[in-house]
Amino acid sequence: MIKTIFAGILVLILVIACGEKEEEPKPITGAAIAGTISEESVSEFSGKNAFAHVEALTAFGPRPIGSEAYQKSLQYLETELAKLGWKTKRQNFTGITPIGPQEFTNLLARYSPDSDPDWNSSTPFLLCSHLDTKLFAEFEFLGVNDSGSSTGVLVEMARVLSVKNEGAKNVELVFFDGEEAILKNIQSKDGLYGSRYYAAQLDKRLIKPQIGIVLDIVGDPKIPLLIGGDTHQKLESHTRSAASKLNLQNWVQPHAGTILDDHVPLMNRANLAVLHLIGNFSDADYWHEKGDTLDKITPGALENTGKLTLQILHQLTK
Repeated sequence: MIKTIFAGILVLILVIACGEKEEEPKPITGAAIAGTISEESVSEFSGKNAFAHVEALTAFGPRPIGSEAYQKSLQYLETELAKLGWKTKRQNFTGITPIGPQEFTNLLARYSPDSDPDWNSSTPFLLCSHLDTKLFAEFEFLGVNDSGSSTGVLVEMARVLSVKNEGAKNVELVFFDGEEAILKNIQSKDGLYGSRYYAAQLDKRLIKPQIGIVLDIVGDPKIPLLIGGDTHQKLESHTRSAASKLNLQNWVQPHAGTILDDHVPLMNRANLAVLHLIGNFSDADYWHEKGDTLDKITPGALENTGKLTLQILHQLTK
């Protein structure tokens, strides 16, 4: 994610991540919906459970690319998701970075307790978070809100979807590596390594996804949750409706501008309709600082994010 500040005001920019001209996203129709995601599922989401997953990831330490903690985090996610009937796949690749070639690993997950999923075809919906934390040599950066919070929400969503599993097969969970830039801020050739690679690989799938939902910095109740300005119009409408349904309209706010994050390759390279939900990091004085620690997030904020996302999926599948 890139946060560029000009004269004390966030400059909102959109970079074409893969050097291609942006096209209109596909209509939100046509994907084979495997089943509805029930409204009852919304109330099943536990912020306490999501918080416990963030705690577990935080205990491994910082998770920059290539780190032992990142590998432990992958193993943790694989183990937890397997308990819930989700099959996982590591997507390994080499990315060219400002410090030379580096090895990256995305983790993909599908609900398929009785058989191996068909990775050559897509589900209608992608639910995405980045797993890596930014590397800082001068201090320990735990990245509890940036990226632990969204990762914890996705793991708890996996549990909820597996309870009433009619709609679980509509969803692929994606945990991106290398969202953070190696150097300062994300640029055209530094950052979003995992989502760029993943979006390009979607070309090889016989059936394409329709919608990508990207969550980032979602655990702090003191900062608004923004609907990114490049969110597909219909998905923004669904998000507003869901927020109103859950009495979260004061926390979930539309944002006029755009922020460079993992949704951009999904939108520009894979031509998906996207929903970008991100905490307003400009209100967080701990963003990319030592203070991004467990005390900055709450189970309540995680629960609100999870319920909001499930409500949106319910509206899209009912």
